[in-house]
Amino acid sequence: MAVKKLKTKMSRLETIAELLEEDNQEIEASMKLFEEGMKLINECSADLDTLEGKITIMIDGEEKEFEGSVEA
Repeated sequence: MAVKKLKTKMSRLETIAELLEEDNQEIEASMKLFEEGMKLINECSADLDTLEGKITIMIDGEEKEFEGSVEA
């Protein structure tokens, strides 16, 4: 579920970047988009940190399981 939310946030960030690249945006609208984008960047960064932690735990768990089963 977290990956799906992350993909949605990343997609919105792409849309915001495209909108900000257009010359026809009013300054106020651009500022709101920029603020939304910065918020999403922070959320995505936190989501990625969480996913990285989960992956590390899974990898560490498999290493421990593997190390424990190879005793002579």
